[in-house]
Amino acid sequence: MSKAITKPRLADVVEDAVRNLPNSATPAEVAKRVVTDPAISPALKPVSRWASETLQGITAAGAAQVLNVLGVTKSLVIVAGWFGQTWNADEVSTVLTTVVTAAGLAYAWYGRETTTRPLA
Repeated sequence: MSKAITKPRLADVVEDAVRNLPNSATPAEVAKRVVTDPAISPALKPVSRWASETLQGITAAGAAQVLNVLGVTKSLVIVAGWFGQTWNADEVSTVLTTVVTAAGLAYAWYGRETTTRPLA
């Protein structure tokens, strides 16, 4: 990912665009110069919802809760019992759900912090 577009960075690009165009340049010409600038154009490319790290993390956190409600995590304890493990189903369910939810939320936060979209 490219660096985030900050207000000073955007201001510099606009100033360069204005400085490099003739005085008779229209606002549309200035805008075209700004959006085609290599420092800005990568951030203007649309990103699909499923390519968003933030949405991926939120989906993982939510999926953990749904799987817990459906009893999938308790099913893992049953399978482990086939191999001689004697775990408490409720405790394993709580731990797995908590760990996956925390990891998903951390990934969502990472996606938010590394996004190229906001002006900071």
